[in-house]
Amino acid sequence: MGRLIPLLALALTLGCGADPEPAPVSEEGQRAVQALTRASLDLRGERPSLAELREVEAHPDRVHDLIDDYLQSDRFGERYAALLAGVWRTPVTESDHGQATYPVADIYAMLESIGQEPLRVVARVAQEDLPWTEVVLADWTVIDHTLADFYPTDYPAGQTGWQTVHYSDDRPAAGVLAANGMWWRYDSTQANANRGRANAVSRILLCRDYLEEQIEGDRDLDLLDEEAVNTALRTADACVTCHASLDPMASFFWGFYNHFNFSPAEQASYHPERELDWELFTGVEPGYNGTPGDTLDDLGRAIAADPRFVECAVERTWEQLLSRPAGLGDIDDLSRHREAFLDSGLTVRGLVASVAHDPRYLAQDPSVADPAGGKLVTADLLVSQIEALTGFRFETDGRDTFATDLFGLRTMAGGDGPAFDNDAVVAPTATLALVAERLAEAAAWYRVPADLDDPGGATLITTGASASPGDPAFDTQLDDLFLRLLARSATGEPAHEADRARATRLWQDVFAATGSRADAWAAVVAWMLR
Repeated sequence: MGRLIPLLALALTLGCGADPEPAPVSEEGQRAVQALTRASLDLRGERPSLAELREVEAHPDRVHDLIDDYLQSDRFGERYAALLAGVWRTPVTESDHGQATYPVADIYAMLESIGQEPLRVVARVAQEDLPWTEVVLADWTVIDHTLADFYPTDYPAGQTGWQTVHYSDDRPAAGVLAANGMWWRYDSTQANANRGRANAVSRILLCRDYLEEQIEGDRDLDLLDEEAVNTALRTADACVTCHASLDPMASFFWGFYNHFNFSPAEQASYHPERELDWELFTGVEPGYNGTPGDTLDDLGRAIAADPRFVECAVERTWEQLLSRPAGLGDIDDLSRHREAFLDSGLTVRGLVASVAHDPRYLAQDPSVADPAGGKLVTADLLVSQIEALTGFRFETDGRDTFATDLFGLRTMAGGDGPAFDNDAVVAPTATLALVAERLAEAAAWYRVPADLDDPGGATLITTGASASPGDPAFDTQLDDLFLRLLARSATGEPAHEADRARATRLWQDVFAATGSRADAWAAVVAWMLR
């Protein structure tokens, strides 16, 4: 493959005349293709089949029926959890694990699994149409065999993979609020007194981030004077504004406070005997919006009853699906989707269905959305769609390079993606472009030779394996690739015609240099996947 990269780069700058083409697809059909591709990627993690794309090209209204089918995918829950990963930010695979000996065979697999636990709870709630309140009320969690080696749970003996289990260390039933994976990610020092944990819950589930609120503090306050700081938190107006609600919520989490960091027993277990440590460190009793509580299950019930919990779920879903922050112009849409969410019994599928059929999401109506607007994929979605197309997964020494931040390509490819809870511009980066290029090349040279060797099992090169430019079969194959990989016609618009001509010239140049049809088609596929 390496010998072709310079030639590939040179050939992409060349062009040639376009061959006669069939009648172009209607503008409505092209928008339907783009909408269907967007929905398929978000709801299933893969692109539509060629047959589905041809169907909506000819019958644009069918896009809604196919979206309804995608909503029933067995990957729906997994995809929804991945969609929220940029908001939850729990997948963390960096830890100073050298200071402890964990009873697991693979420390890297353990670190990868820990941060997935809260998202697996979200995935199960979504997939099984459980009410969204289960996220903070469930008496179960979801872990795999790696975590079962040292988590105190009833994980079934002899099983592997992700399983629904119950903790056995007397922790309260509070869904993700009682999950190890949340508080491994959001740790706390004694001085912070779990305030960071409380803010994580507020930011993720209630859409209120205390760290983004504007405050005017006392510039003369000595931040190194612990007693003076604690007094200010209780009496200074600038501090009380936030801490009056933040600190009582933080006091619920003392059962997860670790006296000894990097200790398996400390980090894996809940400590009921520490629930009253707030009396020692802050003197602020647990509570939520002025209502006292005792344990995490009280907090879970309070959050589940808070209208902001439902409104935030709607807002987060809207923002992640549209890849932009919600604004004042979205209020009517958000209200409509909130009603759909409530009518569905607070099922994620009901909420996502409402948003997925919204013209702003589908971008079918130029008056409410930019039909040319694109969405920047996360690392997970980049890998997911290429794996579905080619069967290729980028591994090094037997490890998935997109499953960890310790090594590999995940961070360079954008990680979990943005939360869209601010006005930051989300745009491709040089590292993302480089990762996409290398992944495309590796996947193309993995898939195309297999297609040519086994036409019966071919997935991409299905009609033009033995054809050459000028042959009808070659033109059909090129059209199919443009539609399947780029979600657009290869004809009609001047830019599309130019790209089609470049693809043809690229095939010709690579074939002339190597005499290999596999290399020629792989070069074209790699270019498109990029």
